[in-house]
Amino acid sequence: MLSVFMLASSSTLSAPAAIATPFLTQMARDLVTRFPGSELSDLIVVVPTRRAVVYLKNELALAAEAGQALWSPRVTAMEDYMVELAGVQVEEPIALQLMLFDILRGIDKKLDFDQFVGWSGLLLQDFSNLDQNLASPAKMFEYLSQAKALERWELTDVPAPASTTAQYFRFWDDLEKVYWRLRKRMKHDHLAYPGLAYRLAVRRMQNRLENNDATIARHFFLGLGSLSRAEEKLIRLLLREGKAEVHFDGDAFYMDNDSPNRAGQHLRRYRRDWELPNENFGGPADLLRSLPREVQFVGVANASMQGKVAGQLLAESRLHDPTAKVAVVLPDETLLLPVLHGLPPEAVPEYNVTMGLSFQSTPLFNLVDLLFEVHLTGIREGSAETGYGVPRYHHLAVTKLLMHPFLRRYQQWLDKQEQPQYHGLLENICHQIVKRNAVLLPASELLDLGRQHPLIAALFRTWDTCDDIIAACYTLIDLLKQAYQDQHSAIEAEYLYLFFTLVKRLDSVFDCREQRLSVRSFRRFLYEQMARTRLPFSGEPIADVQVMGLLETRALDFDHIIILSCNENVLPAPKRHASLFPYDVLTQFKLPTYADHEAATAHQFWRLLQRARRVDLLHVLPGAEGTRTGERSRFLLQIENDLLPQNPQLVLRDLTATATSSPHPIHVLYDDEDTDNEDVVAQTPVGDLVLEKDEKMLHALRGVLEHGLSPSALNEFLNCSLRFYFNRLARFQEAEEVEEKLGADGFGTVVHEALENMFRPFVQADQPITAADIPGLLKQAPGEVERALRKEETDRHARTDEGLNYVLGQVAVQLVQRYLENLLAQPGALPLKVVALEQILETKVPLQVAEGEQLLLRLYGFTDRLDELPDGSLRVVDYKTGLVQPYDLKLQKKGEDAQAATERLLTDATSSADKVRQLWLYRFMLEREGRHAADAAIISLRNLGAGPMTAEMGFLTEDGQSFVAKGEAMLTELARRILDPAEPIRKTDDLDRCQYCPYKGICAR
Repeated sequence: MLSVFMLASSSTLSAPAAIATPFLTQMARDLVTRFPGSELSDLIVVVPTRRAVVYLKNELALAAEAGQALWSPRVTAMEDYMVELAGVQVEEPIALQLMLFDILRGIDKKLDFDQFVGWSGLLLQDFSNLDQNLASPAKMFEYLSQAKALERWELTDVPAPASTTAQYFRFWDDLEKVYWRLRKRMKHDHLAYPGLAYRLAVRRMQNRLENNDATIARHFFLGLGSLSRAEEKLIRLLLREGKAEVHFDGDAFYMDNDSPNRAGQHLRRYRRDWELPNENFGGPADLLRSLPREVQFVGVANASMQGKVAGQLLAESRLHDPTAKVAVVLPDETLLLPVLHGLPPEAVPEYNVTMGLSFQSTPLFNLVDLLFEVHLTGIREGSAETGYGVPRYHHLAVTKLLMHPFLRRYQQWLDKQEQPQYHGLLENICHQIVKRNAVLLPASELLDLGRQHPLIAALFRTWDTCDDIIAACYTLIDLLKQAYQDQHSAIEAEYLYLFFTLVKRLDSVFDCREQRLSVRSFRRFLYEQMARTRLPFSGEPIADVQVMGLLETRALDFDHIIILSCNENVLPAPKRHASLFPYDVLTQFKLPTYADHEAATAHQFWRLLQRARRVDLLHVLPGAEGTRTGERSRFLLQIENDLLPQNPQLVLRDLTATATSSPHPIHVLYDDEDTDNEDVVAQTPVGDLVLEKDEKMLHALRGVLEHGLSPSALNEFLNCSLRFYFNRLARFQEAEEVEEKLGADGFGTVVHEALENMFRPFVQADQPITAADIPGLLKQAPGEVERALRKEETDRHARTDEGLNYVLGQVAVQLVQRYLENLLAQPGALPLKVVALEQILETKVPLQVAEGEQLLLRLYGFTDRLDELPDGSLRVVDYKTGLVQPYDLKLQKKGEDAQAATERLLTDATSSADKVRQLWLYRFMLEREGRHAADAAIISLRNLGAGPMTAEMGFLTEDGQSFVAKGEAMLTELARRILDPAEPIRKTDDLDRCQYCPYKGICAR
C-alpha cells in the first residue's frame, strides 16, 4: 500500500481562514446589482473558457434574490464568440492541409507529399498566429523574403536552379503567394482557420462600429489573461465607443509596477496602454501576500506515483472539510488515468473531469501504434523498382502486438465460440514463432499460422497505401467490437467508437483524392487526429472536486488546489520554437514566442493560488526514471524565496512521499525427486530475499552434492548462492525466446564442434597430429565451421546466412584457422597426441561433513580435449573463445603464503578464481581416478601466442600433503559451507554479475 511519509510532523489543516470571495461570484453579484430585471439579458459577457461559462451562469443564478426571475445575459467563451462574430466555419486541420498541398502543387509540381506532411501543420499554425495577432501579411512576408535573401547572399556558391537549396529559398519567396491563395480558397467556401476567424471578427466589429450599428450590445470581458493582438484590438474598439467593460483578476504581488514576476507582464501592459484604473484589475487586491494559507511541496519518486499521492491528499482534505472546493490540476495530461485510478471512491464519491482523456492515452492507441510498428519496421523483399515487395515482419513487433490486452480479450471471446480451430490462436502463433526461431516472418507465413483468420489477415496483410490501412482498421474495429459488446465493456467500446469516427473521417477526406497516401503519411495524419480527440467524461459540472488542466482553471477559484508535475519543462513547458518563422521575425511583428507562453502560464499559476487556503504542489524528485527533468518548477522556488518572506501567514512544508509495503513471506520452492515439493515459508522481507537453510533446504542441497557437482555449479554457488538456488534447486527455466544472433555460448559451441570434428579422425586412428596434417586441416576448417553452424541453426533456429550471424561464422573460421597455424609456429606443439574429445570426467569422494555424518560427493566435468604428452602424462585442455591472459591464472599473489592462496581458491568470487577452480577440479578428478595428470590448461583462441596456459598450484602441496589428499580436504570444507545452516542463501553484492543473470527480474536486480 502506498502511503505519504512526511518529513515534518503529520500535517493537519488549521481552522478555516478568512475566505476571499471567488472572482466570478464577485462579478455575478455586481452584474445582478447593476443591471436589474431584463437589463441583464441585453449584455454579452465574455469569459476565457467554456468551463468559466458554466460557473458564471451558476453564480448568476445564486446571486438572484430568492423567488426572483433572472433574465440571464449571453455568456460565452472568448474563442466561441470570436468565431461566431466572424461568421465563418473553422475548418478541420486535415482538410486545410490538403487544401494547402493543392495550392503548393500548383506552384511546384515536384513537391513530395510525404515531405510536405512533415512541415505543413507548422505552416498552417504560423499563418493562424499571423492573422490572430493582426500582423501585416505583405510586410511580414517581405521581411521574411529579405532575411532569406541575406542568408542566400552569404552562400559561397550560387545554388543550381534544380538543387534542394534553390528550392528552399524559392519556397520562402512564394510563401506570400501561398498565403493569399489559401485565403481566397477559404473565403469562397466561408471557411477559416482559427487565427483568420479572429482577424475577420475584429474587422467585422470595426465595420459595425464605423457604421454606428445601434444593435451592438454592451460587453463585459471578465477574467481574461494573456490576449492575442486581435482580442486586444476588439476590446480597445469597444472600450473607445463605451460599449465594453473589462475586469481582470489581478493581485498586487505580481501587478506592482516594480514586480519582477512575469505573471503580471501582460496585465501591467494593458493597464498602461489602455489607461485603465486599478479597479478593473481587482484593486488589485493583495491576496497572495495577506491571506493565511498552507502550501506543501510533495516530492515523489516517479511521475505515475503522483496519482496515488494526489488521491491521498484529496481524501485528507475531504475528511477535514467535506464542503471545500477542490481542483486537481494536471499540467501533464498523460497523468489523467493514474489520477482517476488514485481517487479514493469512499472519500470522493462524486467528481467532475473537465479536460477529457486524450485518445493517445488510451490502450487502443497503443494497439494502433504497435500495428504501425509492425508494418513500418518490416523489411521489403523483391520488387526493387516499385518498393512494394513482399514484407517480412520482425518477430518482436509481431509478438508485442499479439500480446496486447485488446487482442487478448478478443482471444478470450474467440475461445468461447464454437470454432475449435481458432481456440488459443494468438498463443499458438507466438509459440510457433519461438519454436521456429523465426526472426523475420513473411505475411503469408503469419496468415498460415493464423489459419487465415480475419483478425490475422487484418493485422498482417500487406499495406501499400492508405486504402489498405483503412480497410484493415475497419475489419479490426468490427472484430473487436464483438468481444467488447459481449462483455459489456463500456469504456473500451467508447474507444472503438471514437477510433471508428477518426478512420471514417480520414476515409472520407482521402477517398476523392487521386494521390494515395503512403503508410507513413497516413500515420502522421491519423496521429494528429488522435492527439486532438478527447474521450469526454460525464459528471456534475460544478461538483466540489474538479479534475482539470491548467488552462481550464482560468477565472475559477478553489479552496484547495493540488497541482501535479511541478517540474521544469512541464510547468512551464519547455522552451521550444514551434514555428517555421525565425525568432527575430516573430519578435519584429509581435507574434507570440515561448517567452509569452511562459508569462501566460505564470499568470494562470499565480492567479489560481490567489484565494486558495491550501495548496499541494507535487513534483518528481531528481533522478526519477522516465522524467524529463528532476528540477523543481521555478514557481516553487518563487513561493519559497519571494512569496514566503512577504506573507507571514503562509505555512510552507517540504515533504516527500514514499511507497511502503508490509513484509510478505517468500515461498521457497524445490525441484528434487526426494522432496514432496511443499512450499516452505521463510519469514523474510521481500526486499532482502534471503533464504534460510531449513531441513528441506539442506536435504535438497545434499541431493545436489550426491547427484553431481560440476566446476560451473561450484563457481555459481560461490558467486551468487541465490542464482545457484534458482538454477539447481528450484530449477527455474528461462522463457524460450527467438535468437536473432548467435550468443556467446552458441559461438563457442560452433568453434568447439568444428575443432572436435577435425581432430576426431586422429583420435579414432590413435595417431598424432603432425605438421604435415595442418595444411589439410586448414582447408577443411571452413566446411567444418559451416557444418557446425548448420547444426546450430537446426538446434537453436538462429539464421546463420544473414546479418551478424554470417559475420560471426567468418570470425569462427578465422579463429579455427589461426589456431591451426599457431600449432605450426609454436615450438613443441607438434606432434600433438589427442586421446579423447568431449570426455566426461568424474569421481566420487567420501566426505566427513559433520560429526558422524558422511556424504558421498559426486564430482564431474566435461573436458574439451584430453592430450597425451611425450612423457605419458595427460593434460586436460579447455578452449576459451574469450580473451584469457596468463596472469588471470596466477591466483597466489606475490609474497602471499600458501594458506591465504588456498583460502582465496575456496572463497573468491572473481573471474580468475573461477578459471583456476575449474582447472584444479579437472586435474583432481584425473589424479583421483589414478590417471597421472601433468596439468590442466586453457587455450584462449584470442590469445594463441600464450599457448596452453596452466594455473600454478604449487601452493596446494606446500604443507606436504599430496594433491589428491589436499583436494579432498578442500572439498570437505566447501561441502560443509554449502550445508552450513548458519550461512543463508542470498544474492551477490557484485552488481556486475547481475547484468546478464536470467534471474535478475526475480530478485529485483
